[in-house]
Amino acid sequence: MSQHLILPILVPLGTAILLLLLRFIPLARLVVIAIAAVSILGVNISLLSSIYKQGIQTYQLGGWPAPFGIVLVGDLLSGIMMVLGSIIALCALFYSFGYLKEEGQQAIFHPLFFFLWTGTNGTFLTGDIFNLFVMFEIMLMSIYSLLTLLGDKKQIEAGLKLISMGLLSSAIFLAAVGGIYALTGTLNMADLAIKIKPHADHPLVSAVAMLFIGVFGLKAAMIPLHFWLPDVHSSAPTPISAMLSGILIKVGIYAIIRVFCLIFVDLQATFQTFFLTLACITMFMGALGAVAQTDLKRLLAYSSVSQIGYILMGVGFFTVAGMGAALFYIISHGIIKASLFLAAGILKKMRSTTEMSEHGDMIQHSRMFTIFFFIGVISLGGIPPSSGFFMKFQLLKAGLDGAFYIPVVVAFTVSLITLFYLFQSWQKICLSKQKDLPQTLPSFKLLAPVGVLAILSLALGLAASPISELTQAASQQLFSPELYIKAVMGSM
Repeated sequence: MSQHLILPILVPLGTAILLLLLRFIPLARLVVIAIAAVSILGVNISLLSSIYKQGIQTYQLGGWPAPFGIVLVGDLLSGIMMVLGSIIALCALFYSFGYLKEEGQQAIFHPLFFFLWTGTNGTFLTGDIFNLFVMFEIMLMSIYSLLTLLGDKKQIEAGLKLISMGLLSSAIFLAAVGGIYALTGTLNMADLAIKIKPHADHPLVSAVAMLFIGVFGLKAAMIPLHFWLPDVHSSAPTPISAMLSGILIKVGIYAIIRVFCLIFVDLQATFQTFFLTLACITMFMGALGAVAQTDLKRLLAYSSVSQIGYILMGVGFFTVAGMGAALFYIISHGIIKASLFLAAGILKKMRSTTEMSEHGDMIQHSRMFTIFFFIGVISLGGIPPSSGFFMKFQLLKAGLDGAFYIPVVVAFTVSLITLFYLFQSWQKICLSKQKDLPQTLPSFKLLAPVGVLAILSLALGLAASPISELTQAASQQLFSPELYIKAVMGSM
């Protein structure tokens, strides 16, 4: 048992409450934010290292044994997701000080941000399906508040779409939880994995599994459940856009992986064709949506939809290699897309718009921006030696090894489309000649996080081998659900 598993939840929660108390003391808030953010990153890295060396760790809140009490579970998948989320959150936090100029906005933004971080970490650590619902609700309330914080008309409209999506997914989630509880009498995921096995052929199990796909598909913005994402991503304050695309829509994919590699293991073959078909449609339609955009943030939003299709494809292979490639893709895409969204926010700050036709000649105004944006473009486009090349190479190789030829062809074709719209956007923004444009230069607070993430995406490419070993180890752990069950249930 590891008491440290509670820290990724307690630290951001305590920080959020403390920041509310210190909302009129800017210097104290700054110190608290800096200490807390670095501490959370350090704790999450330490936990991932401990899990990698010692195996799956659990913590029973209140000392109540599973399945009667609330249990937190840390495996390699949750550890990877928490570290990724911490890196993106740390950069988004730093960026927010340059993005939000008014003290009043920062005083509300930062507590809400740490509430969001609490829900995100809780989602990755909970071992209870109902508490997964609770953590989703914490995230939804935080995102909605952050989205509408600035009071912009478009943001409020997008917030209504987001809350509609949240209410719909919550209702479906509760229906699914009720169905699975009626059948098994438990909500602990490890206990569910044991008790649902004899009922694998029961129609209710397949129906509940489909409901969970609908819930998590909504949160991951898989087509045709992506209706909320373009407006939310394009309207949200830029630090939140980076969080949404970098880590938060991955929460839906995380949940799909968790339930289908633990609870619905016997349904993997049944749903494989469905997953792969959905992945191909999501990849292709998301890319076509991106090609049609003239606004950079909306282009990146549709690109996120397309990239979710790649990740879902790796998951749908239901092989160790495929799942490992999907996890590598989650890491790489999270870093790359967060960098690109933060870069889009710089354009918004410079010229009050992210319409690409309103920009140009950035290579003359800011060489560093041009370089960082170019790194993001080649990374997401899959050009070596960036991490984007390795994330796509591993995924296509896993598909060929498993004889999934149609998804591989679709993925390769969509990669060419992705390269087209990304290079076109870079050319319009950085190379095209424009007259009478404002000469405002991006501030260090805005440019530094973009650079850190861009350089990190290159570093992931150069260090692809150890990262790939980690994701393959996580994949092997996922396909050995007995390890998770034993860690939670003990000798039961």
